[in-house]
Amino acid sequence: MSSRIVKRYSNGEITVIWQPDLCCHSTICYTELPEVFDPSSRPWIKPMNAPTDKIIKVVKACPTDALTFEYDIKEDEKQVEAKNEKIEVKLFPNGPIKIKAPVKVEDENGNIHEFENSVAICRCSKSGNMPFCDGSHMNNE
Repeated sequence: MSSRIVKRYSNGEITVIWQPDLCCHSTICYTELPEVFDPSSRPWIKPMNAPTDKIIKVVKACPTDALTFEYDIKEDEKQVEAKNEKIEVKLFPNGPIKIKAPVKVEDENGNIHEFENSVAICRCSKSGNMPFCDGSHMNNE
């Protein structure tokens, strides 16, 4: 008894899973997206050669289970999923939003700030430490 062959091809967004022994309609794939699905080429599936949405459309048109796909989970998402932490968010009247969790914030200049436990984000845009709330504007209203 031979084991089933399963091949995986990823473009970073999705992984196309191909089971060649179930494949009997490869002309559909080749006709729809020859730059990705070319049976004369090695490897047969080249997921970097077309946008993800087009690849998904062709995979979904497969009449057998020879082609399927799954979304790739980015490393950051794996870490958040693994931690499964409770995120606490508080809104202060006329004040900031406080988030208790590891947070990455990109400011208006494209700078990325990372916080391990909590951060206060200004909601009224008057903080002298934008986008973060330093409380400097709270008594000036």
